[in-house]
Parts: sequence; structure tokens; C-alpha cells
Amino acid sequence: MLAAISAVCLTGAAETSGRDGKVLYSPELKSHPSEEAGYPRLIRLTHAGELNGTLLATFAHAGGAAPKASLPIYRSTDNGNSWSRFPIGTVADSVHGWDIEAPALFELPTAQGELPAGTLFAAGTAWNRQDFRQQAIMVFISRDQGVSWAYRSACASESLQVNNEGHGIWEPQFAITADGSLNCFFSDERPSADGFAQVIAHVRSTDGGATWGPEIFDVASRDGIQRPGMPTVVKLPNGSFAMTLEDCKAGQDADQVCTDYLKISPDGQDWTPLSAMGVPIEAANDHRLLHTPTLAWTPHGGSNGTLIVSGQRVVTGSEGALHVMPQSGRVLMVNTALGSGPWREIDAPLVIDPTGGYRPNENTCPGYSSAILASAQASDSTYVLLAGSALSNGKCEIRFGVGKLAH
Repeated sequence: MLAAISAVCLTGAAETSGRDGKVLYSPELKSHPSEEAGYPRLIRLTHAGELNGTLLATFAHAGGAAPKASLPIYRSTDNGNSWSRFPIGTVADSVHGWDIEAPALFELPTAQGELPAGTLFAAGTAWNRQDFRQQAIMVFISRDQGVSWAYRSACASESLQVNNEGHGIWEPQFAITADGSLNCFFSDERPSADGFAQVIAHVRSTDGGATWGPEIFDVASRDGIQRPGMPTVVKLPNGSFAMTLEDCKAGQDADQVCTDYLKISPDGQDWTPLSAMGVPIEAANDHRLLHTPTLAWTPHGGSNGTLIVSGQRVVTGSEGALHVMPQSGRVLMVNTALGSGPWREIDAPLVIDPTGGYRPNENTCPGYSSAILASAQASDSTYVLLAGSALSNGKCEIRFGVGKLAH
């Protein structure tokens, strides 16, 4: 494995001026004019023996030479300052041959079922683009640090609905909760007898993802309008769990709703009350985050560590009368009180300009669900940011930057 790492050619381009960052992957538009890359994810290996500290990244890749969308795996051996020039492995739907997107990456911290600690999990929404009627959140495992992948299960699936468009299951993420179980969180917009327009839910596994229990609703409203989604979950140092989510509104202008929230659970299983979205991620100057939040935690920053959140845009004002602020795509939000009280804006190491929007002819992918990976050491203030960045074809490439938290 070490020989394989040394054989991988690393990107070494000098960093561009300002905060443009570096390119992890850029589509070859001359050969594939509709190629795109977005929705990045990022982990650090901590149960891989001599490979501990290695970073792995993936993203949704479509429109290239391969006939179906897939999730390429890239590797960094220098804390995200450079990345393998080519994928070390690829996650693809080996069961149905569908497109797969909206990825998740996870490393088992403890043994689960017959799987040892250090086993890697990847998941994504696989779906049949031909008729929108079949879909699954497919789960894959790797026993060789991301080089090869095998299908494990589907943590959620559906088939043969009359019309599945707008009735999907999306945005998986894994977490080990306080009871030691492996959990797959996701957004569920399937038709609901309770009047839910969309639900954040999870399913539990006690055998390493071979099988999954019944769906457990975490965040939902019976008004038929609110659409909580895009969950990311981290464990806090006091044993509780924090979730970021966006709450959009059915039938309303997505550029005027979709506020980002933080919600707390005592154990990662109980997110009651169900209808509570949490508290907005908002700074003391009334700036708050809009769209596609992602969450990271680092022990750096004091006894509570630091929560770091990305959002696609920074706005002020009330929903329906929002003003997009120039800080959009240029800042992250941080909090050193376990999510209580106001957040603080910090400069991101990577500027996304323009940011994605949802009106006709707007490109949605720039800054859409960016990935943050913070240091696991209290003495280390560094973190890595991966994000989609706009291209001339109306799609995105993946850029990265390494930043430091202020003391």
C-alpha cells in the first residue's frame, strides 16, 4: 500500500493569487462539454495503521468518458495541500448500472458486525434517470483504504412509483451515535400520509451496514410546506450531537428561503421535538447562512472546541425579503460554545464567486454542499475546504484550500 501511495503523482501547481485555491479536478470541456463535478466530501483516516493521517476526498462526477455518474476517490498525504492527480479508486453502481451522486464518506471507528475498525464506507443516491421511478441510497465498503469498493446494502430504496420526480431520497451521511450503532441519515421527500413535504430521517444498523432498521424521523413539519434537508451530523465533546440542515419551503423561491439551522440531540438518536428546525446559524450582525450547510468540529479553540459551518450564501433580512451579502462564498461561520449564542464569520481559504443560485439560468453547483475537514488535534488550527467552483459550461470543477482558525 505504501508503494502504491508513492507511485501516485501528486498535484503540485503553485497556489494562485488571493484565495482562488487549487484545482482538485477540472472537467475536460473540449472533449466532454457537459462534464461536471460537484458535491465534494472529505475524511481523514484515523484507524488505518501506518496510513493514519491520509485524507480521502470524493465528489459527484458526471458527463465525462464514463457512461454513468460515479464517485472518484482522491488521496492526499500532506494534510490536503496536494492531491493525487488521478483517482485511486471509484465508487459506481455495480448493481443496477444507474447514475450515483450526492456522496458520503466514512471510516468505521470501531468494529461493526464482521467489519473491523478502519473499514471505509461510501454512499450515494443511485437512480434511474430514464423514468425517475427507481432510486436507492447505495452503501459500499472498502477494506483497502479506498482503492477497491464492494456493494454492501441500500440504507433506503424505492421502486416503481408512478412518478418519482420530486419524491426522492437524497443526501446520505453516516454517524456512530451514543448507542454504538451505525446510522445513515438522509433527506426523504417521498409522499407522506402525515403531510410532510420532506423529512430528515435516519436508519440504524448493528451489523456494519449489512442490514438496516426502520426509518426514524428526525426533523419534519406537518404543514406540507417546510422541507428540512441536507443533514450533516457531528459528535460534540459533551457527548451530544449537532446537526446542520437547511429548511426550504415547497412552492417558494429557493433564493428567498432555505435558511440554515443547527439542531442538537443528546445521543444522536433522539432529535425531538420533530417539528423543531433548531436555531438559525447567524452572526451578531444578523448575517446568516442560506442553503446547503455542512458541519465540522475540531478540538482547537478551547474546552468546547470549534464548530465550523459552510453555507452557499450569506444573507440578511427576513425570508421572502432576503438580501444576498457580498460575504457570500467568502466566509465560513464558527462557534466555540457548542452552537449556543451568535456565530462569527471568518475568511474562507477559498473564494467561491459566483455562488450557486436557483432562479432560471443560474448555476446551482458553485458552493453547493462544500466539504470541511478540521484538525483532530487541539494544538492545530488548520482545516481543509473543498467546494464546487463555476465553469463556463454552467457546471463546476472542484477546488480546495487550506485555512487556519484564528486564536
